[in-house]
Amino acid sequence: MKKDNRYIQIIIFLSSFALLGFLVVQLYWAKNTFDEKKNNFHNLFEICVKEIGDELREKILNESDYFNPNLGSSGVLSIQKNSINRTQILDSLKKEINSISNKSISQKRKEILGIINKHFALNININVDKVIKEKEVLLTIKNSLDKHGIKNEFHYSITGEDGLLFLSNFENIDNSILEKSSSYSVEFLNDELFTEKRIFTLYILKLERSITKSFSHIFIISIILILIILGTFIYSIKIIQNQKKNTRIKTDFINNMTHELKTPIATIGLACEALVDKNIKLEKSSKDKFLKTIKSENERLGKLVENVLESSVSQKGNPVLKLEIFNIEDVINKAIKSIEISFNNRSGIIKADFLAQNKIIEADKLHITNLIHNLLDNSLKYTLKSPVVTISTRDVIGGIVIRVNDNGIGIAKDNHKRIFEKLFRVPTGDVHNVKGFGLGLSYVKSIIALHDGKIMVESKLGSGSTFIINLKSSKILSS
Repeated sequence: MKKDNRYIQIIIFLSSFALLGFLVVQLYWAKNTFDEKKNNFHNLFEICVKEIGDELREKILNESDYFNPNLGSSGVLSIQKNSINRTQILDSLKKEINSISNKSISQKRKEILGIINKHFALNININVDKVIKEKEVLLTIKNSLDKHGIKNEFHYSITGEDGLLFLSNFENIDNSILEKSSSYSVEFLNDELFTEKRIFTLYILKLERSITKSFSHIFIISIILILIILGTFIYSIKIIQNQKKNTRIKTDFINNMTHELKTPIATIGLACEALVDKNIKLEKSSKDKFLKTIKSENERLGKLVENVLESSVSQKGNPVLKLEIFNIEDVINKAIKSIEISFNNRSGIIKADFLAQNKIIEADKLHITNLIHNLLDNSLKYTLKSPVVTISTRDVIGGIVIRVNDNGIGIAKDNHKRIFEKLFRVPTGDVHNVKGFGLGLSYVKSIIALHDGKIMVESKLGSGSTFIINLKSSKILSS
């Protein structure tokens, strides 16, 4: 038995260790997946920001008129010189333009600016806020994000190297929102053609939430599976523990049953041998004594068999009840008479306190008699001194209450519910002379439940017990 317990403990330990390892692996996988998704999003946003910067630069180059003589006064592009006359500069510029091959407008303008910067050492400064508008920037950003399937909310800014803000869409936005966002920046207008660099910054809101949302369905399924495995594991542990407890209870039951059956069988056998043996001369009184012993032990065997049958009824929970209308007090008196001799042998008494007026019920008389007998028998067995039992009846709305009070050893509060479990026996400490199988109260509760009744117990150690039975009155009489 101890060896089996050790194996069970090892199995539980290994299963717990495996489950814990599985949870750790799942958490590690979830963290790695999140980090990988986050890196992928970072790379994707960096690509988007670079694309947006390139497109904004292209728009600025396309929308700036480098050949307008009034460039300086437009405020869009200003050309500053040191000692060269503006007319001479423009004449030279036109010659260079004519020498450029047929290319795209943007490429041609880039080469023109290169010529200006290289040959004439001019500084070009573009006022971004006057070249492109907020709507154009927003449209450029949305097109790039949509192209890569990104649906996050965003803000943007275009600043100088010194942090001076030129364009943005968050004038009225709380700075804390931007602080919590993820920002991605790129320099554009950053080559030798331009005097001042411009920095485009994209602020992505709720990035981590969107990353989590992207694999939330897998995460939820994983959690559900983990909960199912965890629940199944806990349930399996409980089943193992219950099976272990039931095995122990059944072993004790078989041992008790074997002992209980051997005693009357041996007694009957000895009595029969004495009666049959012709070498033994017995007087009439001795023969009567042996016959009474055989009859008594035979009745005891009958009760043992009856207990097992009652257990079967309790297990099935659905025997066919033979309902009849009768006086419950008559049944109680019959049960008292059947067990009174046993009480007398221990100088005990049974008191009847019948005050109920609605004493007629509709029930199965045999089973009701048996359950009253069981309660009286328990009161006798679990009393260390002379047993004193009081059975009382009282009226309640729609029925009758039967109380069976004794002066026995009592029942600990922790066992109040368990005493109605099949094969459960209340621990009696050092008292080993109480015989039984833990079937009686289980049978009692099942029969009362079949009659739509209730049973409760009030007890504490050393102060006796009171069983309270609530049964319904006869429907015929009550109507």
